Amino acid sequence: MLLNDLLLAALFVVGLLLTVRLGERFLSLLVSVLALALATLVGWLSLQAGQLDRAQGVWVTVAVLLGSGPVVLGTLPLPWRAARPVRMQRTSPPGPSRPPAPTVPDLHFQDYEVLDRIGIGGMGSVYRARRRVDGRIVALKVPQEKYLADTKFVKRFYREAEVLRRFNHPNIVRVFDYRMEDPEHYIAMEFLDGESLEARLEGDRLSFAESVQVLRALADALRHIHRQNVVHRDIKPANVMVLKDAFTNGQLREGGVKLMDFGIAVGRVQTRLTMTGGRVGTPIYMAPEQAKGQRVDARSDVYSLGLLAYELVTGETAFKGSYEAVVHQQVFEAPKPPKQVNIEVPGRLSDLILHMIEKDPASRPTLDEVIARLDAGVLADDVFMDPVALALGVGEKRAALRLLDLRGKLRVGLRDLAGGESGLPSVPSALAGDEDGYLYLTLLDFRSGHRSGLVRKLAPDGREVASFGPYGLRDGELLQPVSIAVAGGQVYVLDAEACQVVVYDRGGQFLRRFGGRGSGRGRFEKPRTVVAAPQGELYVLDSGAREVQRFTPLGEYLGRYAFRRDRSSEALRDLDGLSVDPGGAVYIVDSVARKVRRIEPDGTPGPAFTLEPLVGEPEGAPWLLQVSAEGHLYAVRQGGQVLRTYSAAGDLIASRDMYAPVQAMTLLTRPVPVEV
Repeated sequence: MLLNDLLLAALFVVGLLLTVRLGERFLSLLVSVLALALATLVGWLSLQAGQLDRAQGVWVTVAVLLGSGPVVLGTLPLPWRAARPVRMQRTSPPGPSRPPAPTVPDLHFQDYEVLDRIGIGGMGSVYRARRRVDGRIVALKVPQEKYLADTKFVKRFYREAEVLRRFNHPNIVRVFDYRMEDPEHYIAMEFLDGESLEARLEGDRLSFAESVQVLRALADALRHIHRQNVVHRDIKPANVMVLKDAFTNGQLREGGVKLMDFGIAVGRVQTRLTMTGGRVGTPIYMAPEQAKGQRVDARSDVYSLGLLAYELVTGETAFKGSYEAVVHQQVFEAPKPPKQVNIEVPGRLSDLILHMIEKDPASRPTLDEVIARLDAGVLADDVFMDPVALALGVGEKRAALRLLDLRGKLRVGLRDLAGGESGLPSVPSALAGDEDGYLYLTLLDFRSGHRSGLVRKLAPDGREVASFGPYGLRDGELLQPVSIAVAGGQVYVLDAEACQVVVYDRGGQFLRRFGGRGSGRGRFEKPRTVVAAPQGELYVLDSGAREVQRFTPLGEYLGRYAFRRDRSSEALRDLDGLSVDPGGAVYIVDSVARKVRRIEPDGTPGPAFTLEPLVGEPEGAPWLLQVSAEGHLYAVRQGGQVLRTYSAAGDLIASRDMYAPVQAMTLLTRPVPVEV
């Protein structure tokens, strides 16, 4: 009988495990099977001992446990499992039922008649109410009763009322009065008939002009509170109300937007007040110093306002992810410039937003400066007057062909990836420009039945003026154009599949071709790049043969450049990039040494440029090189997005993120400025 009792005790332990809700459904099934096995054994032993009642009791007990166990277990979210809703039917015990939750009419205040609830949050609700003394419609902000026992919460809640009563600004919600005596706790504010900016952004987007007006109004409201030594600390779209009919004919009326929710607003001295167990602020709009728990001031509000403006003009937040991921981005990562997200964002507006969200608070503009720049006009780009631009073909649907200034700032989007005459069928595989500002590009996109050319010629404003080099094997046709050069009135296209250079005039008429499959002296194994010197000489990088061959403009072989691995070896170094500067010096990427080697026009070696690889850059991809008249070298790995700029002496000047994979690059002369 001792064994029988021990087994029965084990059964009750299993039942206990079920009732405390330990596990997943698969765990409940396992425990249930064990319970059934134990019950069967105990029941069988009881039968053998002649204890029929005991056996029946055991089986009934385990049947009840098995019937309820999986349901009970499934209702407990474990630490390793994301919470999910579980339907659970439960029979209420007999007796008096609990009173229902208070309805709106059950809320009674001495000075206000509650009409209806208009909003609910995690810490309280907002009700539309009528002031008894004069009938004014107000919004009552009422905290949940469970929070009233938290003295920190109560102080924080009523500090909002005290702060707001000090303000008198058309773009700040007004507070009429408040009460913090039992049994009444509320803040009475002006009733705002509209929707939050957060809700507005989920629907129709504001125009750039409307966004600028909202930004101007909020900046002025923040300037007002900063002058009274108050920092808001929680600027976000949910805390901005856009009233009905805020805009008339595109113009924001006075008071059309309101800054709200000063629940965590504090003076410049008091900056650490938080709710118990909570972190103050919204991480997506939180300044880096605030994310690090450091002192915040007016400059922190400028940062948050900049992130709000970022979302207004791009339609997306600057940072995304979990709380921890966003905090890390706020502290360590710069967001994609607004104009890179949406090419239509005016350049001046994009620049202002980037200035507002500088990581260093000392680098941000004051609100006076923000307002002055907004009033001066930010709805247009500066006229792009630079005589030379950096043209890029990038892996983006919008502005796949774009122009940057020589500092790496995006200025003009020439063409998108789209069908029809206005777009390109694919990202350009190579780019080249002539002295008149015309841009030539090659495409790898071939569509059966279409005779459009794989080479396009664009005017300085992006209009296509010629198309030539259709897909095929005949004269003037191309298979795989991977590089292009323009010099002396001729266009040279390198066909990697045919291992030939195909020559056209600038109108697209076929002139000749040279090269062919083979090894050395005018033939190629794996040709990758063709460049043209100002004097007319051509250079072709053959990565298969690890050499650069030199030709006359007519395609006559002149010689080659190659680098031995060491003095005692005949093996050659791999070569991954080629360019030539306006003076005729040749630049070749030595992938073994990770350097760009410069060869002067007389054949003597010049300075070398170190190419440090970056994590995430495509390995084995060729380097795209361009050299300016000042001797500055621009280098980016094809498929990568970090553009390096070197001085003529070989020193790295800057590394800039292009925010998109770069597939083609060239320096483009611009005799006529492009106005946008």
